[in-house]
Amino acid sequence: MKKDRRKSSRQLASDWNSSHEKSISARTVRRRLFNAGYKSYTTKREPYRKPSHCSARLKFAKQCSDWNFSNWKTVLFSDESHFEVFNRKNKSFVRCLPSESDKPFNLQPRVQGGGGSINVWGIMTAKGVAPLVLSCSSSLL
Repeated sequence: MKKDRRKSSRQLASDWNSSHEKSISARTVRRRLFNAGYKSYTTKREPYRKPSHCSARLKFAKQCSDWNFSNWKTVLFSDESHFEVFNRKNKSFVRCLPSESDKPFNLQPRVQGGGGSINVWGIMTAKGVAPLVLSCSSSLL
């Protein structure tokens, strides 16, 4: 089970039954996993980050580590988020201990797009935030 945490109880039972003489049911697999502390969770989704993204963020943090407030007053942070309205079909489940729910092997990378969507854009400075700018896809109009 630890090799592939996304396998269903039916798949785990089938794997067991193909390699052992005594067969077990999917219900038995679920009971045994639950008794061992494993619960079934929906995989958490996180933005996909390339190694180049991570190194660029680290480089920025190192460059700005000794900045004071007057340096930060000249910076404008901008961010855009994309929210899918209709595409909720691709949930997957994973079995893990409660303490393992945020481990990388329990996360499902996501790729944005598909279905109706709304884009939200905003900025933040030392003086405050600007109003959000909303943009809807044509499928929502």
